[in-house]
Amino acid sequence: MNVYKTEQIRNVVLLGHGGCGKTSLVEAMAHLAGLTKRIGNVSEGNTLSDFDKEETKREISINTSIVPIPWDDCKINVLDTPGYFDFVGEVEEAAQAADAAIIVVSGKSGVAVGTEKAWEICEKYNLPRMFFVANMDDDNASFRQVVDDLTNLYGKRLHRFLCRFEKMKNWWDM
Repeated sequence: MNVYKTEQIRNVVLLGHGGCGKTSLVEAMAHLAGLTKRIGNVSEGNTLSDFDKEETKREISINTSIVPIPWDDCKINVLDTPGYFDFVGEVEEAAQAADAAIIVVSGKSGVAVGTEKAWEICEKYNLPRMFFVANMDDDNASFRQVVDDLTNLYGKRLHRFLCRFEKMKNWWDM
């Protein structure tokens, strides 16, 4: 087991509406990092982050789970948060501990109330953020519609963050 110095550890919170694909994204990240040999599935109840009996039964995240993912010489603690408002306390706590956020949006369902709440949480805690569009393998998914909806919602603020992303390239090297 590797021992990481504080400057090698990053906490990244996944935010978004319930069912948008946060837990599936964690599975893909863990698999790409070589942490797992297979990608777990929420409906099969075999994911890394939804391990509680109630979570596997309901097929939703109830608690924030921390999945440490080694990447290069860093450890990225991915905080997989619930997407349903009943568990907003878990989301708030994770956001306070995070260095940055990934707001997950379903390419099928599009921008939802949870997307807007995620943005508000990022604003509240001054978190750098990016959007990840999930579920693009679905026939009814539309990346263009998600981008258009986000642009309509956030306009210049979204553009400001897109421009700022170029400056964040060295964020991991802090």
